[in-house]
Amino acid sequence: MTIYQEKIQIPQNIIILLRDFYLYLNPMKTLSIIFIFFLSFNVLFAQEEINKLTLEREALYSKYKETENLSSGLFGNRSKDDLQASIDALNEIIKKDNEILDELKNLQANANTEFTNKYNDLILQNNELSQKNRELLELSERHKGYSKENHQMLQDTEDRQVLFMSLLVIFGLLAIIYTIKYFVLKSEVKRNNRQNL
Repeated sequence: MTIYQEKIQIPQNIIILLRDFYLYLNPMKTLSIIFIFFLSFNVLFAQEEINKLTLEREALYSKYKETENLSSGLFGNRSKDDLQASIDALNEIIKKDNEILDELKNLQANANTEFTNKYNDLILQNNELSQKNRELLELSERHKGYSKENHQMLQDTEDRQVLFMSLLVIFGLLAIIYTIKYFVLKSEVKRNNRQNL
């Protein structure tokens, strides 16, 4: 196994950042679900209020129709009181229509406010997630830089080891050659000394 086959260790700060990012998302999901629940409950409540007002308007319209059929005047005509009853019924219908319109305006304003709030919350969440993403990218880049530095240091160490081993082999071969040469020369010197004697 060479130096390059070691496992890459993920720095602890990246693990902590990923864990915090995951924990950050879980409460956001829960809050979103609660917000949607309350939003739907609010819409249902507003719709019930509009339905109630509509039923009251229908009752007022029935009352108006009844007053239209009144004819208590002379010769079967409508009297002043009959006409006044019809006018009063129409005024009540107009008031009820105004209440319905006000409720619809409130519903629309609430929906716009809730939409704006939700939109602002989403923008804030997006900004926070973007910041977390930038931090994660910075840590990743730092980790890559550390990995490159470590790789370079390991390469330098391996190169030094190869150089050292090469020099050791060369010096070992030179030592063997000089030792053989020494013994060869020594034996020649002894042979020459014997021949000279």
